[in-house]
Amino acid sequence: MGKQLTVVVDGKPSQVTTHALTVRGALRSVGIKLSPFDQVNPPSSSSLAQVTEITVKLSRSIRVWNDGTQTLSTVKTAATVPAEILVTAGILPGAGDIVRLNGLIVPLEQPLNVSGPFTLQYTPVVTLTVNMDGAVNTFNTAASSVGAALWEHGITLHGGDALSQSFSGSIDLQDALTVTRARPLIITADGRDISTFATAPTVGEVLAKVGITLQDLDYSKPAETDPLPEDGRIFVVRVREEVLREQQAIPYTTEKQTDNTMEVGQTQTITAGVDGLQVVQVRIRYEDGKEVSRSTEEKVVLRDPVNAVVVVGGKLVVQTIEACDVPVNYYKAITVTATSYSPCNSGSTDCLGLTALGTPVKKGVLAVDPAWFPILKNTKICVPGYGIGVVQDTGSYNGNTHWIDLGYTDAEFAALSKFTFFNLTVYLLGPFPEGTNLELP
Repeated sequence: MGKQLTVVVDGKPSQVTTHALTVRGALRSVGIKLSPFDQVNPPSSSSLAQVTEITVKLSRSIRVWNDGTQTLSTVKTAATVPAEILVTAGILPGAGDIVRLNGLIVPLEQPLNVSGPFTLQYTPVVTLTVNMDGAVNTFNTAASSVGAALWEHGITLHGGDALSQSFSGSIDLQDALTVTRARPLIITADGRDISTFATAPTVGEVLAKVGITLQDLDYSKPAETDPLPEDGRIFVVRVREEVLREQQAIPYTTEKQTDNTMEVGQTQTITAGVDGLQVVQVRIRYEDGKEVSRSTEEKVVLRDPVNAVVVVGGKLVVQTIEACDVPVNYYKAITVTATSYSPCNSGSTDCLGLTALGTPVKKGVLAVDPAWFPILKNTKICVPGYGIGVVQDTGSYNGNTHWIDLGYTDAEFAALSKFTFFNLTVYLLGPFPEGTNLELP
């Protein structure tokens, strides 16, 4: 009589009747021929006397890619657990190793439910050394790429950061992975700011990276060969030059001759002055559109100047005026700005009690500009509203030589209601050094 059995092949059960005496014979009677790599339970040599179910796992070809050795092998096995498949392929997986199926990680000890041929990707744990800006760290990873390894250990990269290995490539254990952090930079060029990150060692390399070129006379601050600035600012200066030719006048000079038969203040022009003419070649430099310098490179004189000759009177003529409470004889009237001072009110931090001639500062002492002092030293001047004073001191007033300073004691100065007088006419009384024609600079 035939024996009825349940045969389960790769999880699919079927009912069969057989007259065979062994498991192998029963399977052969229904057309299942076993290969050395198939799995049978009970064993194929077992008697059918006590058997009611036969389970068969047929072997199949599985490809195994080993990331560690970069090799692909094919194994014939009925195993469905990844760890068993790897052992069949001669790979002994360890803790932390990763197996992927179709790019997705699968557990090493969990059976696969996959039909047909497939490929397993095996990634062993490796020790990765990372040098980040001089700080060295070591960690284990089974990531498939450098970028994934950094990510899983919390190392994020920013734009411009540099890696010694490819971000998307597999890990190269021959060399330590070097991460160089990029520095943030702002480059000002052509009227706009460009924000970027860079690891380049010099300014020139950063400019090349962002596509900014220096041409002709252009330059950068800092210079191209300088290291990156601490403040992260780089300025590109665009430079151009123009060469112009322009006509310029050559001013004539005036030669003065003294005629002692003419009164002081009278003049007579003997020769009229005429400006000369020249062509000047000028180089103009512009930086970022603004003129920064002009330099004369060449001059060609087209016409020499003709100097003027003027005769001035040297004869002092006395005139009389009542300007200082009494009639006074004066030689020349001049218009000045008059200010007031005293020993402790002279514009100095100290109280200066003596004049340039060593006399006490008080009412009746006058100070004039150093340009006038050699001519007017010890000269009497009638100042309306003040009286007659003697020039014994020097000072200055806003670069104006037509100025006198009216001296007072500190007590007299404190009682003044007005200290400055503009366009005041004063009268020079003399005496004057011999040969003076009262031409004041």
